[in-house]
Amino acid sequence: MTKLAAYHTRLGDRPRISSGYHEKGAKDRGLIREYVSNPGDWTEVVLQGPHFFVSTPFAKQPPDMGRQGKICDLTKLAANAVPATKYRRACDIDRYRAEQDKWLGHGLAESVSRPYTEFYRLAWRRQIADNSERSLIAALVPPGPAHVDLVRSLAFESVTETVLALGFWTAVPVDYLIRVTGRSDLTKADVKMMPSPNPGHPLAGDLLLRTLRLNCVTDAYASLWRELYDPAWQTEGWACDWPELSALGHVGGDWEWDTPLRTEYARRAALVEIDALVAVWLGLEIEEFLAAYESRFSVLADHEDDMYFDANGRKLAADYDSWGHGQTKEHWKQFEKYLEDPVTNQPPDGYEAPFYKADRVAEYRQAQAVFSERMQKARTESALR
Repeated sequence: MTKLAAYHTRLGDRPRISSGYHEKGAKDRGLIREYVSNPGDWTEVVLQGPHFFVSTPFAKQPPDMGRQGKICDLTKLAANAVPATKYRRACDIDRYRAEQDKWLGHGLAESVSRPYTEFYRLAWRRQIADNSERSLIAALVPPGPAHVDLVRSLAFESVTETVLALGFWTAVPVDYLIRVTGRSDLTKADVKMMPSPNPGHPLAGDLLLRTLRLNCVTDAYASLWRELYDPAWQTEGWACDWPELSALGHVGGDWEWDTPLRTEYARRAALVEIDALVAVWLGLEIEEFLAAYESRFSVLADHEDDMYFDANGRKLAADYDSWGHGQTKEHWKQFEKYLEDPVTNQPPDGYEAPFYKADRVAEYRQAQAVFSERMQKARTESALR
């Protein structure tokens, strides 16, 4: 905690922040109305907290947004998908936009004030729960959607800084910082004190690649991907030895359906590596990082006690709250029999061997060693210049 508190660069007043529409007030004033629908256009979407999860812009969809609702299967998400929405615009578009916070643009249009909905943004859930798998819930949202006030969103003048900030917010070490403060509501004042990544940092490219591949899940992110894409990523590999995963950097500069990481296995791999990367960035030694994880993330650890991934990246878990897409109770029963005797018993229906067993502590150790080595190499090269 001392090292996290000592990290000197904070967000401060640099990001532009919107509180969105006051949920009850906007309904009372005729700005939005309840109407569960699939609008087919991002500008008609009003985001709520369950819409997204940690670096996952498509999570739950109305009307199934409660605890029992399952996160979307991104392997089945259309390239041009738009979220379903509980709220829709209830007035003419000019009034609707006039009620939105205005931000200054950047570049040639820096003197032009535009609605906050026209920017790529880091969106987060205001409410913080310390008895769940994760507390700090944030994702990247494209231009178009508004949101209610239990969601907040921010953007820097530089989209690079916006994405890097999201990479920090995705990581367990920053989530830990929020948990130990005991906050239940992440307000604008609290956000100003959050650690801020420097775009010139040696690990910035590694963080950008992983964060973008997690968040750019539809063609609504195509222009952002094109703007931030670095051809040097072609040689980028995973920090951990993830069996069956294709090379991390083998993606082109034009967004395609397989640009984002879509399988449960690949997405978890990127999240684990972001955790370790940010821990190194913030100056945490591996034992300090593991102590933080083990002291505050028992729910996450419990969910992964019996978690496996098949050859196609599908998840199988014993805990109901961690079941993979399409998993049933019968699948786990079949899998237990398979583990007892893989020679005699077949894998569960729809799953394919070999299986990878989740082991977050071992994965953290491996990833942290790789990113620490990259940091040390960058410092050595800088000193020799």
